[in-house]
Amino acid sequence: MQIEERVGGLLRERGLTLATAESCTGGLVGHRLTNVAGSSDYYLGGVVAYSNALKEALLGVRHETLLAHGAVSDETAREMARGARQRLGADVAVSITGIAGPTGGTEDKPVGLVYVGLSAADEAWCRRFVFDGDRLGNKEASADAALRIVVEYVAGAEGGTMLDFVREPVSVEVRIRPDGTGLPLAFVWQGRRYEIVSWGRESSETQEGRDVRCYLVQTAGLQTWELCLDLEMGQWILSRRWPGKPRVV
Repeated sequence: MQIEERVGGLLRERGLTLATAESCTGGLVGHRLTNVAGSSDYYLGGVVAYSNALKEALLGVRHETLLAHGAVSDETAREMARGARQRLGADVAVSITGIAGPTGGTEDKPVGLVYVGLSAADEAWCRRFVFDGDRLGNKEASADAALRIVVEYVAGAEGGTMLDFVREPVSVEVRIRPDGTGLPLAFVWQGRRYEIVSWGRESSETQEGRDVRCYLVQTAGLQTWELCLDLEMGQWILSRRWPGKPRVV
């Protein structure tokens, strides 16, 4: 089984969608994913942002990040992945930025240096690689690395936890903050009250054409959850949960 088929099987099994953000690979990851029949079930699409200007405009990479760290960096790879996930509305996004060669390398950033980022609701990863092939070989190795990282995340490798896709209405206890936004303090799901003990990332997103405000939280039982407020309807939705070993939020 090709790794792109493995990616597709896992995403379909978990009910997750994937987006890509590519620079040095020029769309190779998207090409390989769409070589698999039925990939439209889970692959939403991708952005090939070769220039810094398009990394900013299409993926939301901060100009300050590019100035301080460069296009080929951990920081840029993370922002590319996050931008692709949020702007394309995917559950998971993977990004690649690097120096395929044979020119363009420096002492600090040699030819073959590649950063692969992954963004999901509960996690953000970035891995650094230095490949020693020719230009095409480095692109292929980079695409392989990106697909492996998706498999690792979705399969729950490294002691990670599996994702439950819930999407059920819940009752939420909220504290209104000075800026008028609400902070969830507890929620009731399936007849049980869960007290929230820590708060992670907040994000404004569009889901199924509706504007929502999502909160990543942990409860007293050290489970991680995503709560989303439909801003038009005023309805809270328990979007996802990660039972078992908690992740840092």
